[in-house]
Amino acid sequence: MRTVRKPRATAKRPPELSHEAIRTAALRVIDHEGLEEFSTRKLGRALGCEAMAIYWYYPSKDALLDAVVEKLMAGVGAAVKPKADWIDSLRDVAHAYRRIAHDHPQAFPLLATRRFATEGTYAFLEQLFELARSQGIPDRVTARFYRVVSSYCSGFALNELAAPRGPQDPQTAALRRRFACVDAVSAWLEPQYLDEIFRFGLELQLEALARTTE
Repeated sequence: MRTVRKPRATAKRPPELSHEAIRTAALRVIDHEGLEEFSTRKLGRALGCEAMAIYWYYPSKDALLDAVVEKLMAGVGAAVKPKADWIDSLRDVAHAYRRIAHDHPQAFPLLATRRFATEGTYAFLEQLFELARSQGIPDRVTARFYRVVSSYCSGFALNELAAPRGPQDPQTAALRRRFACVDAVSAWLEPQYLDEIFRFGLELQLEALARTTE
């Protein structure tokens, strides 16, 4: 159950703030500080106001994080074009979704761990599902492949974010060399091959979808 906090009587509603300004600043703080370190206190300092003033606009921290998710997903919704082929749109959505992990690596876990719960995110889903229905794709098939593709994208992106960046530390490099097969296969798991691997997995799923809807 989400906790709804009310502003103290002393925390006035700052006229220069807005819902958009707050969630934009929240995303910026998360990008800089990390999700675990994010707090409304730090956000208040970034905005130049009391933390409690934020609750005039968002009744809880959860509501604010939902708004950040909506902001992150806004660009993904642009990939759904009316009258486009649904499979092509799903492909574009998948690539746009993964791109968020590259542009906002600190904030991306929000997408993987929180359910869509705002008007904007529901509007995105409505647009995507309506396109599928207009092309005769049964709702059951739409649901199945939306879940499979979205789970694949989330898992792949989170795996990328968890991978070490830069040169391996000497201890890990020495350990890897002790296992010949691990060392050989891991060479093909380096960052320069991840785009190709992502496309490979995605196309396998989309080809299966195409066969299902024929």
